[in-house]
Amino acid sequence: MKQIKTTQMPPYFKMLNCNTLNVLEKFLIGDNSIMFLDVYYEEDVDTFLTNSNLTKLDHVIQVINYSNRICFFPDIRSAKELSKEFMNQDWGFCCIVFDNNLKPLLYIRGIEEEGVHGVRIKELETGVYNKYLMNYQE
Repeated sequence: MKQIKTTQMPPYFKMLNCNTLNVLEKFLIGDNSIMFLDVYYEEDVDTFLTNSNLTKLDHVIQVINYSNRICFFPDIRSAKELSKEFMNQDWGFCCIVFDNNLKPLLYIRGIEEEGVHGVRIKELETGVYNKYLMNYQE
């Protein structure tokens, strides 16, 4: 079993030397879904969430932004779908975990520190990190 380095400073959490795909899979419980975004800064995620109207459709999430532009993102709800979409991401990926009502639960960013890859997680809903990753091990 490899040593995972975890730092907790709620609402921020960091996990290094972990299998990122396995960590993301832990959040696909119940009707939760994951959506990858092509943004880099946390402020851009906040702007996206504030200025967008999200609607769940069959296998996609429809996003209507402040200028009425419509975009569609895959509604990732299974480990198989996650694995497929994750292969298209680089190590500095950005994603949001939503509940079944498209309420954002977490913002997750891929990171590299100390020569290893990992994730930086921001809770958007208190207690979500502990609910899904309290005793995470590989």
